[in-house]
Amino acid sequence: MNSPTSSQPLTNNFELIQTLLSNIEVLVNDDNAGEAQPFLDTLNAKLKQWCESSEGPSAEQLELIQLRINTILVKANSAKNESSKAIIKQKKSGKAIKAYKAAN
Repeated sequence: MNSPTSSQPLTNNFELIQTLLSNIEVLVNDDNAGEAQPFLDTLNAKLKQWCESSEGPSAEQLELIQLRINTILVKANSAKNESSKAIIKQKKSGKAIKAYKAAN
């Protein structure tokens, strides 16, 4: 079974996973991470299916996938932290405005 078609599922699975990760990364970069859930669900299902198949991913492929996931998570967490800071700043500004109006 060393024909060119026997490696085709491995390539297709890896490419599909990379495409899903790219879609998630675009959403995170565009501050739309909340819309990533369908891609995350599909990613989880396809990755699990691939790992459980007779021709699962290599250790190198898994490491590349994990590295990509970690990179996306760092970006998502950074964006989340910036959003949280902006919300807190806005709330403080709102309180200051209310206090100013109440004093005048």
